[in-house]
Amino acid sequence: MSYRASIAALILLTSVAPLSNAADAESGKELYHEVEIERTIRGIEYTDANCVTCHEASFYQRSDRKVTTYAKLEAFVEGCNTNLDVGWFPEDVSDVAAYLNREYYKFEK
Repeated sequence: MSYRASIAALILLTSVAPLSNAADAESGKELYHEVEIERTIRGIEYTDANCVTCHEASFYQRSDRKVTTYAKLEAFVEGCNTNLDVGWFPEDVSDVAAYLNREYYKFEK
């Protein structure tokens, strides 16, 4: 491969690579609303617990919320994923964080 072809390939790869890592808010919306797990939450047994079981829209709009950056948002979503054994892959966690950010938080990434 010539020097020019190598440079062109490198430029193409570096310009496309970030797109493949971009979180998909629409996919995150589906994941957020479709998850169902069996859990006891606050003493109540659920067979179809989901994100909204604990997190109503007002939860995300509180003035005293703990999530203050996009990085913290992703960390909190991962916390729910891990603690509740939801089973999302890392890209799913990123997608759900992107959805919540688009709908509620509006953080710069």
